[in-house]
Amino acid sequence: FDSQLVKLEDRVARLDKQISIYARRVEIPLKSGIGYRGARIDSNGADPTVTLDLGREYQIDRIFLVPSQREFLEDNGIFPNRFTLTVSNDEGFNESELIYATGQFPYPRPDDGSPVLFQSRKSGRYVRLTVHEGHIREAYDMFGLAEFAVISDGQPVSLGARVVTTGALNVKNIWFPEALTDGRTPLGIWHNGFPSNDCPGDAVMVGDDRHATSWSLDFGESAAIDRVVLFPYQISRSFNTAILPEKFHIEVFGADGKSGERVFEWSNPLPGSGHNTPMVIPLNGLSASGIRVTATMPWIMGDRKLHALSEFEVWSGGRNLAADLPVAREHAGETTTVTQLTDSRSSEYRIIPMGHWLHQLRERARHERELESLRGVQRQMASNSELNATWGSAVILGLTFMIPVFIVERRRLMSREQLDTIRKRIASDLHDDIGSNLGSISLIARTARKDLVRMHGPEEIAEDLDEMETIARESSLAMRDIVWLLEKRQDTVGDLIQRMRETATRLMREVECTMECESSRTAAKLSLDGKRHLFLFFKEAIHNVLKHSRATRVSIRLWDEGDKLAMEIRDNGAGLPMDERGQTVIVRKLDDRARVLQGTLSVSSPEDGGTCVRLLVQRSNLNQQASQS
Repeated sequence: FDSQLVKLEDRVARLDKQISIYARRVEIPLKSGIGYRGARIDSNGADPTVTLDLGREYQIDRIFLVPSQREFLEDNGIFPNRFTLTVSNDEGFNESELIYATGQFPYPRPDDGSPVLFQSRKSGRYVRLTVHEGHIREAYDMFGLAEFAVISDGQPVSLGARVVTTGALNVKNIWFPEALTDGRTPLGIWHNGFPSNDCPGDAVMVGDDRHATSWSLDFGESAAIDRVVLFPYQISRSFNTAILPEKFHIEVFGADGKSGERVFEWSNPLPGSGHNTPMVIPLNGLSASGIRVTATMPWIMGDRKLHALSEFEVWSGGRNLAADLPVAREHAGETTTVTQLTDSRSSEYRIIPMGHWLHQLRERARHERELESLRGVQRQMASNSELNATWGSAVILGLTFMIPVFIVERRRLMSREQLDTIRKRIASDLHDDIGSNLGSISLIARTARKDLVRMHGPEEIAEDLDEMETIARESSLAMRDIVWLLEKRQDTVGDLIQRMRETATRLMREVECTMECESSRTAAKLSLDGKRHLFLFFKEAIHNVLKHSRATRVSIRLWDEGDKLAMEIRDNGAGLPMDERGQTVIVRKLDDRARVLQGTLSVSSPEDGGTCVRLLVQRSNLNQQASQS
């Protein structure tokens, strides 16, 4: 009986389906290599920094900051409040480009521990995080991260990168800079898909601790090895215990395939503890034609002693050389060929690239937040629908005695439908007739201008025709916006955001523009006035940027702030011009729109340049008819 409930249930079903294909987030606290902590040691000291040296220049597509694991259940974490991300080819950052800056407002805290994504179109060798404000803990202005991942062309180019920090709070084997680029996070293993029943990998039962087990790969050619990645073996799903050998070392072989050189040794810093994350061993372009991993001390559980791995990857230039190659396992004098170590599966799921895995975790968390919000609304609407159905049954019994009332109500509904029909006809006439005429005027003006140029006519007439074409084109675009505002079916926050995204893309063809929506209530309905004033506020702000700011980069964000909808438009332009009275000139129309919406408008020019326009509007005001027009 309730069409809105049907639409809401469809949205919930789509979100459920989308979430089912994303990687699962299983938060398993680390016991060693937790991540990095930094702080402003002196209250008047410089801002602490974290700088990654990627080894060479890369085109940077994405940056993920993974929050450090929480120390207790009620802990909200120590993700930085205010910070800046920059990139440079100069180690001293004398010349750099900005990727992201929070400005004067704190970044929304990722309470669920999900990765935080920053898009980038910049290139460089060095990436720097500068923290301007952290969290006051134990007299320190402190912050923390589990991983600092830089993605280029789908590959995590930050794995094994050199990390240079200022203001570090190091604890041996627990908090240290290198933990930011080791691929280990409390979010688990980079895998997704359906669980495997045969538990792929290779495990060898060891009778004597002195017996070693080795796994060898021959690439068939010499290659520059960037990194080796070892995935732990899942010993028991019920206890979520994943293991690696307690001690192992890695050897590489030259072109002759015989002379081995030991390049890495490792022993478990916490003997007996599990490993629910991959282990990344950077080799920094070391040339080799083959590689061998030798386990020298088994993992022990009761009377069971195991040497085990679930997957073996060797990366060179963005390619996994080990994929589908046979692995020669040697143990107790016997050599066995195994294929389960290079089949791209962990002990449970299919392994996916680290960048894709982090992106899926972020999207899953975003969809889950929206789904949680919608489910509460769905339960309330379903309860109301059941109540209405019950009352409806009772009302049917009394309809015989209420025929006059029924006739009056029917006429009212017919009048309402007629109004909707008239509104649709007006929108159709605007689109078909006036839109066609404006298009014809623009085409005629363009053709006349070309003929005038060809015939060497007066330049003044050519300029008038050019202005006529511009006015006709702009009028046509404005008319399309009016038609859209009259459209009754597109009246949710999500529809408005989609229209805003299309408008920004159309108007800002020569400006780098990003738009992010972090609102979880995109299915909420808007009144016609609320939709109109909010959209016109957005267009006015965009036009101000284009006309006055001389900006090259604009970022647009929408999010929920309690019971309010927040919109922020930030640019890196020339800032706000002032009139003779010291008042801002271009804000007046925005202020008028904000007053009609009964919202709170703040406009500022940060010290680092540009303009930040922020609007907060009560959602109840967006669902009511505005008092002014």
